[in-house]
Amino acid sequence: MGDRRGWLLLALQPLAIASTVVVGLLLLDSTGWIVVLPVLAVLIVAWLGQAVHAHQRAVELGAEPGGELQIAWALPVILAVMTAFWLFGGDRGSPAAALEEYVSAWHSGRVDDARSLFVEPVEQSALAEAWRAQEAYVRARVTQEALRYGPSSGLDPQDPFGGLRFVEQADRRTPESTLVAVEIVRRQRVERTLFGLIPTATQETVLVERAGLIRLRAVPAEWPAWLPLGQPRPLVWRIEQVLLPLPSGRDGPSAVAGTHHLF
Repeated sequence: MGDRRGWLLLALQPLAIASTVVVGLLLLDSTGWIVVLPVLAVLIVAWLGQAVHAHQRAVELGAEPGGELQIAWALPVILAVMTAFWLFGGDRGSPAAALEEYVSAWHSGRVDDARSLFVEPVEQSALAEAWRAQEAYVRARVTQEALRYGPSSGLDPQDPFGGLRFVEQADRRTPESTLVAVEIVRRQRVERTLFGLIPTATQETVLVERAGLIRLRAVPAEWPAWLPLGQPRPLVWRIEQVLLPLPSGRDGPSAVAGTHHLF
């Protein structure tokens, strides 16, 4: 169209996209991940708006009408971007998500991935050794209870993690920390009658014992010095303490206050 402002848009568009991607990567794992949504929306609206405006100006200057529907090609891109945002946004923005990532890493033995999930730096060898000891303890307890309750209990010594349940202690939750109980559970068949006539049977999850405690804490997210921090400062949840197994005779939240190793 001969409008030199187009060169400015050509330079600003990739810069805006790159800036949004950088901010998104920094915030998607924190409690401030939702802030990226309006930024993303503004970028998309501006992107489509300048395209529509350019088309209208071209027609006004004598270009042949038509081609308006070509903008529909942008819809799959927008759908993919928004879907990815909701899938990965806040990946560790909640204690449950952080705990799930830690347990998944523990289950699959991904020590390197789990090291970054702790509040304080953790030595790879120390974490690997702690995992081996914890898994051996859980496997021994699951094996013992499987022999006691039988195959119908759902406890499998070959997969001891299948007998674990992680329960957040609501009375111990604060904005900055939370406590999660690690429990060994089993299945139990419960027989009832429907309307007092029809016999029915259901499976219930029954607590066998509390095996450990995990404390999580929200810490400030990493943020480059050259970017404005803003308020409130975004937080990310990390593992502060893992106490498993519990010391003998101590199965309550107060056990975390002991002088035991963080693993």
